[in-house]
Amino acid sequence: MAWAICVECGCPVSWPARRGHRLKDYKCPKCHGRLRRSTHDEAVEAMAKHGGFYDYYVDKWISLEEKKRLEEKARIDWEKIIRGGVVIIE
Repeated sequence: MAWAICVECGCPVSWPARRGHRLKDYKCPKCHGRLRRSTHDEAVEAMAKHGGFYDYYVDKWISLEEKKRLEEKARIDWEKIIRGGVVIIE
Protein backbone atom coordinates (compact mmCIF):
# COMPACT_ATOMS: atom_id res chain seq x y z
CA MET A 1 0.00 0.00 0.00
CA ALA A 2 1.09 3.55 -0.68
CA TRP A 3 -0.24 6.94 0.31
CA ALA A 4 -1.68 9.77 -1.72
CA ILE A 5 -3.26 13.08 -0.76
CA CYS A 6 -6.19 14.76 -2.52
CA VAL A 7 -5.19 17.99 -4.24
CA GLU A 8 -8.59 19.64 -3.61
CA CYS A 9 -9.49 18.71 -0.02
CA GLY A 10 -6.21 17.35 1.42
CA CYS A 11 -7.75 14.02 2.42
CA PRO A 12 -5.14 11.19 2.73
CA VAL A 13 -5.92 7.98 0.80
CA SER A 14 -4.16 4.61 0.75
CA TRP A 15 -3.98 2.83 -2.59
CA PRO A 16 -2.40 -0.45 -3.79
CA ALA A 17 0.87 0.61 -5.43
CA ARG A 18 1.66 -2.53 -7.37
CA ARG A 19 1.83 -3.60 -10.98
CA GLY A 20 -1.29 -2.67 -12.90
CA HIS A 21 -2.48 -0.04 -10.40
CA ARG A 22 -1.97 3.56 -11.43
CA LEU A 23 -2.61 6.48 -9.10
CA LYS A 24 -4.43 8.38 -11.83
CA ASP A 25 -7.08 5.62 -11.85
CA TYR A 26 -8.05 6.45 -8.24
CA LYS A 27 -10.07 9.38 -6.90
CA CYS A 28 -10.56 10.90 -3.46
CA PRO A 29 -13.39 9.05 -1.64
CA LYS A 30 -14.54 12.32 -0.05
CA CYS A 31 -14.70 14.78 -2.98
CA HIS A 32 -13.68 12.67 -6.02
CA GLY A 33 -10.71 14.95 -6.56
CA ARG A 34 -7.32 14.20 -8.12
CA LEU A 35 -4.68 12.50 -5.96
CA ARG A 36 -0.94 13.14 -5.69
CA ARG A 37 1.68 10.81 -4.21
CA SER A 38 2.74 11.45 -0.63
CA THR A 39 4.93 9.99 2.07
CA HIS A 40 3.68 8.12 5.11
CA ASP A 41 4.52 11.12 7.33
CA GLU A 42 2.50 13.50 5.14
CA ALA A 43 -0.45 11.11 5.31
CA VAL A 44 -0.27 10.91 9.11
CA GLU A 45 -0.20 14.73 9.34
CA ALA A 46 -3.23 14.94 7.04
CA MET A 47 -5.09 12.37 9.17
CA ALA A 48 -4.50 14.49 12.28
CA LYS A 49 -5.65 17.62 10.44
CA HIS A 50 -8.86 16.04 9.12
CA GLY A 51 -9.81 14.59 12.51
CA GLY A 52 -10.18 10.98 11.39
CA PHE A 53 -13.10 11.57 8.99
CA TYR A 54 -12.28 8.16 7.52
CA ASP A 55 -10.84 5.14 9.30
CA TYR A 56 -7.38 5.17 7.75
CA TYR A 57 -5.04 2.23 8.02
CA VAL A 58 -1.66 3.10 9.53
CA ASP A 59 1.11 0.60 10.12
CA LYS A 60 2.13 0.23 13.73
CA TRP A 61 5.82 -0.60 13.94
CA ILE A 62 7.06 -2.41 17.04
CA SER A 63 10.50 -3.62 18.04
CA LEU A 64 11.51 -7.26 17.83
CA GLU A 65 11.68 -7.47 21.63
CA GLU A 66 8.12 -6.13 21.92
CA LYS A 67 6.92 -8.66 19.33
CA LYS A 68 8.55 -11.51 21.26
CA ARG A 69 7.02 -10.25 24.52
CA LEU A 70 3.53 -10.10 22.98
CA GLU A 71 3.90 -13.57 21.45
CA GLU A 72 5.03 -15.01 24.80
CA LYS A 73 2.05 -13.38 26.57
CA ALA A 74 -0.33 -14.81 23.93
CA ARG A 75 1.22 -18.28 24.36
CA ILE A 76 0.83 -18.14 28.15
CA ASP A 77 -2.80 -16.96 27.85
CA TRP A 78 -3.55 -19.73 25.34
CA GLU A 79 -2.11 -22.36 27.70
CA LYS A 80 -4.30 -21.00 30.53
CA ILE A 81 -7.38 -21.29 28.32
CA ILE A 82 -6.52 -24.85 27.31
CA ARG A 83 -6.14 -25.84 30.99
CA GLY A 84 -9.56 -24.33 31.78
CA GLY A 85 -8.26 -21.12 33.32
CA VAL A 86 -9.67 -17.64 32.98
CA VAL A 87 -7.90 -14.94 30.97
CA ILE A 88 -8.83 -11.29 31.46
CA ILE A 89 -8.44 -9.32 28.25
CA GLU A 90 -7.37 -5.72 28.80
